[in-house]
Amino acid sequence: MMLTRVADVRVGEQLALSHRVLPTGDAVVFIGGELDFATAEMAVRYVSRVIDGHHGPVIADLAALGFCDAQGLSALVRMAGYAERAGRPFRLVSPSPSVVKIMRLTSLDRRFLR
Repeated sequence: MMLTRVADVRVGEQLALSHRVLPTGDAVVFIGGELDFATAEMAVRYVSRVIDGHHGPVIADLAALGFCDAQGLSALVRMAGYAERAGRPFRLVSPSPSVVKIMRLTSLDRRFLR
């Protein structure tokens, strides 16, 4: 069971961001829509704020992410690095087959898909 929805951000039809804190203490960030050149910076800022305001693990749920380009992958790497520097475990869950494919092509599957 999830607790309350903390915040929602929508950039037109391109990007949807929200997060919830689970009873386990994990913060789950939902990233939906398109993570690309136009939306990557906003997503990194949003997830960084979640990391700053939370002292437990952070999970990025990509189930609703329909598109991710190289800038989007870079954003995910930056989010993971920010969490690592803050001492927070960070992982991705539920990437679509197209996101998994681009991660495999760039060898990021080794970092994110274990």
